[in-house]
Amino acid sequence: MTRLVVLASIAISVACVVGTVAILAASYGLTTPDSWGFRGFAAIFAITFTWTGAAVTWRRPMNPIGWLLLSVGIVAGTQAVLSEYSIFGIIGRPAALPGAIFAGWIVSWVWIIELTVVAVFLLLLYPDGRLLSPRWRAVAWLGGLSAAATGLALAFNAGPLNNAPYAENPFALFASPGLQVFLIPMLGVAVASIGAASSLFVRYRRSSGFQRQQLKWLAFEAILIAPALIYGSFDQSDKWASVTLIAAMAMAPVMVAVAVLRYRLYDIDVLINRAIVYGATTAAIGAAFFAGIVVLQAALRPLTGGSELAVAASTLLCFALFQPLRRRVQSAVDRRFYRSRYDAGRALDAFTSRLAGEVDLDAVGAELADAVRATVQPTHVSVWLRKPSQ
Repeated sequence: MTRLVVLASIAISVACVVGTVAILAASYGLTTPDSWGFRGFAAIFAITFTWTGAAVTWRRPMNPIGWLLLSVGIVAGTQAVLSEYSIFGIIGRPAALPGAIFAGWIVSWVWIIELTVVAVFLLLLYPDGRLLSPRWRAVAWLGGLSAAATGLALAFNAGPLNNAPYAENPFALFASPGLQVFLIPMLGVAVASIGAASSLFVRYRRSSGFQRQQLKWLAFEAILIAPALIYGSFDQSDKWASVTLIAAMAMAPVMVAVAVLRYRLYDIDVLINRAIVYGATTAAIGAAFFAGIVVLQAALRPLTGGSELAVAASTLLCFALFQPLRRRVQSAVDRRFYRSRYDAGRALDAFTSRLAGEVDLDAVGAELADAVRATVQPTHVSVWLRKPSQ
C-alpha cells in the first residue's frame, strides 16, 4: 500500500510539473504584476522534494522524514500548476477561466505549509524521525500554530492576494491597514525555525563518527534556512531576498540526498544511485535528441524537404548513445559518491590486465592476493593451491 501511495505521489508531482511547464510556455509573454519569487519556482521544489522523499519512503516507510519531503513535493507541485493556471486564466483571458481566482487564492497561502515543514519540522526530526527530547515539542507546537495563523491571515485578508496580486481576495473577512497582518504570526515561524536549527546542532554535537557525517549536511542547511526565512519572508519587495529563500529551501532535499549517497543514510543509496544515473542519462539523451533534430533538419532540408529523416536519424543516434552515456554517468557517480567501489573496480581491471601476460603460478598467486586486499580489504589473505595429481 505504501508503495502505491509513493507511486501515486510521483505521478501527481510529474503531472503538476508538466502542466506548469505547458501553461508557462503558453503564457510566458504575459505582463504580470510584480510578486514574490519568480514564475515556476515551485516546480523546482516539486521535482527535488518528491523524488528524494519517494526514495526515502520507499525504503523506510515508517520514518516521517520521507513523508515530510514527499508532502512538500506534492504541495509545491500543486502550487506551481495552480499559480500558472491563475495567471493564464485571469491575465491571459478577456474573462476569467473557471476556478482561476480560486486557484490564485490557494496559491496565496499554501506556500506556508512548504516553508514550515522544511524550516521547522524537517530540522527537528532529521534523521530518525523523532524529536531529540520531549522539551522540543514546544518548538514544534510554536511552528505549527504560527503557520496555521499565518495561513489564515493570508487566506482571509482583504485586498490583492499574496503571490497573486492580479486578483482580489474572494474570501475577505477583514482588512489590515498598513503592515500586512500575516507578518505577525510569521515571527513565530521564524523563531521556531531558529529553535529547530538549534535542535539539529545539539543533535550534531552529541553525535559521533558516521552519524555526525550524516548530520553535518543538513546542519549546513540549517545555517542557511533560518536567516533566509527572515530575509526572504519579511522583505516581500526584494527579489534577491525571495531568490535566497528559494535557493535555501531547494537545498534541503539535496543535502538529504548527499547524506544518503555518501554515508549510506537509510540504506537507500542504491535506489538513489539508479535514480541519479538514469535521470541524468535520460536528460542527456533528451538534449541530444532535440539537438540532433535541429541540426539534422538544417542539414537535410535541401535534400529531403521534411523532418522525418532527421527524427529517424536522431532516434537511432540516441539509441546508440544510451549505453555509452549510462556507463560514463555511472562511472562519474561511483567516482564521486562510491569511491571504494570505484577504486575496487579499477583494482580488478588492473589485475585482469596483468594476469593476461603472467605465466608464473607464484606471481599469479601474489597478484591475486594484492587484488583481494585492494577490493575486499580483509584482515588476512592466503592463497591455497591444489597439488597436481601424480
